Amino acid sequence: MKKVKNHMPSEKEILEYFLLKDMLHAQRKEFDLLSKKKNDGHLNPMKIKMINRVLEPLNKLFKNEPSYPFLDLLIEEDLATNSDVVLIISQYETAIKEFKNMHCYGDVFLSERRWMTKEHPPNYYQTHEHDRGYLSD
Repeated sequence: MKKVKNHMPSEKEILEYFLLKDMLHAQRKEFDLLSKKKNDGHLNPMKIKMINRVLEPLNKLFKNEPSYPFLDLLIEEDLATNSDVVLIISQYETAIKEFKNMHCYGDVFLSERRWMTKEHPPNYYQTHEHDRGYLSD
């Protein structure tokens, strides 16, 4: 799918981004350990379901982003391994960084970064100096 020109996320999507980013990071830490112990160990259906519970909303969030065509979900029938999960999660982590780079801009005067959303596009901050909007983490 092509990136929608001038697409900006909503404030609700930014809040979801923060939650999912942290959840994905936690999963990454666990699967890094599992992959080191047994990288070719197959995942049970429960683990696949838990991982996809984080990946599916991220996939939806990134549907208008350039990284979208490269983001896959785990398929139970494919017998994914621990190392497969690490690879897939690393693709999502890259998409997360790119999403932030595309939608979070620096403010030279205030030395902070702001999220540009549908509710607070770049020109909003020029006319609403008192509103600081979302700050990056």
